[in-house]
Amino acid sequence: MRKVSRWFQRNLIRIYAVVAFTYLFIPVAYTFAFSFNDSRKSNLVWQGFTLENWQNPCGAPEICTALGNSIKIGFLATLFSTILGTMIAFAIGRYHFKGRSTTNLLIFLPMATPEIVLGASLL
Repeated sequence: MRKVSRWFQRNLIRIYAVVAFTYLFIPVAYTFAFSFNDSRKSNLVWQGFTLENWQNPCGAPEICTALGNSIKIGFLATLFSTILGTMIAFAIGRYHFKGRSTTNLLIFLPMATPEIVLGASLL
């Protein structure tokens, strides 16, 4: 019994990681599996296997436009966030100014706030 308890204590973080990644990848696996479904309107019930969705990915209306817009927005958000974050890091690291500790707290707060609390507050 003691051997099992020590094994469990040593591998607890690995168990948590496997459970967390499984929970995160279930929607991805579901979406991938149902991308082979032969259903036109609703994708909730399996109708049959098809490769048509993968042969013509831009066949559905506005899919490629939406993908292009998502890539553009992601690129611009990354670019502006990197520039703004670098400027704020230089300011906090090099200069002493009024409100420095508050700025540092506001930057650290989203990283420290648990996702459940953040989701509940956004709801």
